[in-house]
Amino acid sequence: MALIKDDLIKTIAEEENTLLKCMMIVTATELCGSFLTGKTGPHSTRDNFLAFWKSKYMPKEYNGISELLYDILRNGVSHSFIAKGGVIPSREKKSAHKHLRYFKQGIFIYADKLGEDVTGGLVMYLEDKKNNPELNQKYNNVLKELIQDGESKYDKFITRNKIQVSIEPIIGDIYPDI
Repeated sequence: MALIKDDLIKTIAEEENTLLKCMMIVTATELCGSFLTGKTGPHSTRDNFLAFWKSKYMPKEYNGISELLYDILRNGVSHSFIAKGGVIPSREKKSAHKHLRYFKQGIFIYADKLGEDVTGGLVMYLEDKKNNPELNQKYNNVLKELIQDGESKYDKFITRNKIQVSIEPIIGDIYPDI
């Protein structure tokens, strides 16, 4: 749980670049959606994204636009390093009150408000997870699957390329915490 609480939430809250903040937000919601569905992998990303955005952890005003946000915000920043047309993400404070309003150019997203709403939902989820064995099990299963998938691909690469690995133990900063 420290990974999400200490790294993910803190990073979203502190990020000042609009693009990077949006990338972290959509990636975080996809991960947390996987904790709700219990599924991970390339064919589950849309379902996982929508599961979190439509859950009780997000304010209701996102429920009706979650599919639009997946198509134009998530797919834009995740695959093209830009928000697609139809969405205007910004951190401009003087426009904060326009968050989720529709304009000719697209829906305005005040990135700081979006970040607050998502991290608030993550905090609620983490609290629920403490007292809900099913949520806790899905969380652990998803992290285990991610670890096993990565380790399997790494082992195959090492074997295929006949790489000599160091036996020195090393610990990273963002390894899943199960």
